[in-house]
Amino acid sequence: MPNQQVESATPTKLASVSPASLARKLRVAGRLLYHDAETSTIMIHDGEDALLVDVSLCVQNAWRSPPWLRESGTIVMVVGYVESSAKPLPLPVLSAHAPLVNVNPRLVLRAIIAEGAPDLDMVLWNRAIQAREELTQEVKQES
Repeated sequence: MPNQQVESATPTKLASVSPASLARKLRVAGRLLYHDAETSTIMIHDGEDALLVDVSLCVQNAWRSPPWLRESGTIVMVVGYVESSAKPLPLPVLSAHAPLVNVNPRLVLRAIIAEGAPDLDMVLWNRAIQAREELTQEVKQES
């Protein structure tokens, strides 16, 4: 009988998403900074780190988009696979009051789940991920 277990997504800070993350299933969280309804692309950020996310599999059409998609600054949690683009993706023009962010225009998270998470404490989220990474390092060093 084939293994029917679903691959789990690794909780990851936006600052840690890099080309080394390609083809990995990640769970990330950040504040909605930008939404392009035509391309079903959003940009989320945490501090100065940002990530482009393709939400086309999660949002059926612009007329029935979830409420969080219309609320700039809302916290979003996304599960998906990191993909690379051969050519840089066009970066959105952000408003003058938007935070300055660093984004890799060649990386995109292809979302399979995207949900608003207005009650998520981003500081606690990042601390929990940091603690998990430290514990993983300790276990690797002991083996």
